[in-house]
Amino acid sequence: MSDFDREYESIASLLDNFKVSMDSLIQTLLEIEGIQFHSVTSRIKSKSSVRQKLQRPDKRRDLNDLTDMFGVRIITYFPDEVDVVAKLIEREFAVDQENSVDKRSILDPDRFGYLSLHYVLQLKPERAALPENRSYKDIRFELQIRSILQHAWAEIEHDIGYKSSSGVPDAVRRRFSRLAGLLELADDEFLGIRNELARSASSTRSRVADIRPEVERILAHPAITGLPDWDKRWSEQEYLAYTAMTDPRFTLLDRVLLEIPSSRGRFEPCDLLGPSGELIHVARVRNSAKFSHLFNQALVSTEILLDSANARQALIRAVEDCGNGRMLPTDFYPREVVLAFPSEDGKIVSAQRIPAFSHFTLVRVAEALEERNIALRIAGIKER
Repeated sequence: MSDFDREYESIASLLDNFKVSMDSLIQTLLEIEGIQFHSVTSRIKSKSSVRQKLQRPDKRRDLNDLTDMFGVRIITYFPDEVDVVAKLIEREFAVDQENSVDKRSILDPDRFGYLSLHYVLQLKPERAALPENRSYKDIRFELQIRSILQHAWAEIEHDIGYKSSSGVPDAVRRRFSRLAGLLELADDEFLGIRNELARSASSTRSRVADIRPEVERILAHPAITGLPDWDKRWSEQEYLAYTAMTDPRFTLLDRVLLEIPSSRGRFEPCDLLGPSGELIHVARVRNSAKFSHLFNQALVSTEILLDSANARQALIRAVEDCGNGRMLPTDFYPREVVLAFPSEDGKIVSAQRIPAFSHFTLVRVAEALEERNIALRIAGIKER
């Protein structure tokens, strides 16, 4: 293995874990601020792409100088939300202003798809000082923000290989210009429609009131898991270990990471596997951010298992490796997800226990799972 290969693998291994952390952090920050977004995606630059970039004569040949080894892209629904997201990113991360650029202000008028914000970021010192982030303090990464129509243009443009006006026939350039104008007009029109609908709905009930019945519907069918009481002195890890140790019906999968198919990443399928194969996610949650993180984490891990037979087989092997004699069927398929947390209400959780803002996330997650015939249950855990 060459020095380049070893260095790349070392950095990529660190970025695997950083990717999981950043995906969760950025989505949580957006949800806490109430910012609507289409998607948050990320990638680690492939070895071949890095090698090719370093071989370019205009680039320095030090792999550590690259700022785009890891990249995040935030796609918004509307163009005005790009700036809203940008303000949040500038507040929460350290921005390398010299290497960051607002391409909306510098590119040719026919380059609609690249009217996006490009940031080079690092963790702020206070966030980098947290124990779980100390190994990430020197990582620089790229983050792009664009609207969904800008993204669609950019993806098609990339696919057909149009990068610059050099060597492109005038007739083709004119067609690109017309399309750029149409897409920009569509972006503005969608924005106008959204604002008009918002004005017309100003006299209706608040969204919180509208969504409350859906939350009550979800809570009306609590999980029946037999989870033990939670000693207030215990951490989450201690509670999970105690549960699996005292009741062999539960299998401990906390911190068991499975490979994500077609990706360098890993994921935790759940904290506990229940007696009937329930995917149980447990957390001591105190605020909206913690609740939203719990809900989203459950959705993402479940979707990976639903979409990938390889991921399900990895879960089957992980359960067998736990050594308690439990075996899942070879055709195991999740049917129920349980979100469990301490509750003063006991095992029956009231809507008041969950912060109002997290109601939206809960309903979204429940609907996404129900569309795939997966039941979402809530379980309160009595603290003592």
